[in-house]
Amino acid sequence: MRKFAANYLVSEDGVFLKNGILEAGEDGFAIKYIDTKGDLREIAQLTFLNGILMSGCRLKKTDAAISHPNQPLESIIMRHLAAKIQFSIHELIDLGKLVQLQFPEINIPEILNKITSTLQTYGGFSMESQPGFFLLSGADLVNLHFTTKSRLKKML
Repeated sequence: MRKFAANYLVSEDGVFLKNGILEAGEDGFAIKYIDTKGDLREIAQLTFLNGILMSGCRLKKTDAAISHPNQPLESIIMRHLAAKIQFSIHELIDLGKLVQLQFPEINIPEILNKITSTLQTYGGFSMESQPGFFLLSGADLVNLHFTTKSRLKKML
């Protein structure tokens, strides 16, 4: 088992945990998410990563029906679907960066939750866990905004 902590950790259900800890098996799947309530303490063999840590996932099309939302943010997300049958975590982050440019007042947790809920509600996609964990670095961690330097890197 490996233990990671980061400035923020995104749990499998999309909750952002400040200074959260992730315990992962050697297979790359999460065993446990620990909410430190922002108070991170030293633990043996804990690796701290600067950025936002998130599990591997993809959104895969499960329903052929697509409905069209009336809201501008959801419409932007749906335009990027085109003929896609799945969205990787890298594509999710790229779309998040695009949304951030057009809606600078929205923060990363809201953007990621809005993208995934829009894809599931209007696009017929479902979330699938994948092995591995990724670190989003180069983000504005104070305001929780994507920047042009935001990059996703596989950690496990």
